[in-house]
Parts: sequence; C-alpha cells; structure tokens
Amino acid sequence: MVDAVHATLLAMSERMLAAARGDDWEAVAILEAERSQQIALLSTTESEVLPLFKTLLAHTEEVRELARGQRDRLGADLQEHQHRHRALSAYLHAGHE
Repeated sequence: MVDAVHATLLAMSERMLAAARGDDWEAVAILEAERSQQIALLSTTESEVLPLFKTLLAHTEEVRELARGQRDRLGADLQEHQHRHRALSAYLHAGHE
C-alpha cells in the first residue's frame, strides 16, 4: 500500500514538472493542489518516505525555477507593451497638435 501511494505521488509530481516544462501553468496549479493533499496524508514516521520527499522537493525546486523564468519573461513582455503604448500615445498626441 505504501509503495502504491508513493508511486502515485511520484507520478503526480512528474506530471506537474512536465506541465511546468511545457508552460502549462494551469495544470501545474491543479496538480500541485492535488499533490499537496496527498502529501498531507503521508506518515512522516515511515523511513521509506525520506527518499520520496527528497525527490518531491527536487521537483518542486525545478518547478519554482521554471516559474521564475516565466515570471521574468512576462515582466519583460509587459514592459515592452508599456513602452509601445507610451510611444503610440505620444505619436497620437503629437498628431493632434
């Protein structure tokens, strides 16, 4: 039973990581919520759970790094959009003078 639960959690975590690598952040959020619920059910007194936790933590760290990259790209895109908006506004304003 313990191995099946661990295998399910590991598979869920791997799907979450794959979704992050594929920029499917909605799926990441859904899988993270499900994974968190399953993790909460684990017994922390089992000696077999430590390797699983280490793997889940590694997956989480990689997802966080991918999310930081996505956040940075979105920030750069937003700045570019704002720059273009200001340029267009200036152009339109100059045309009315």
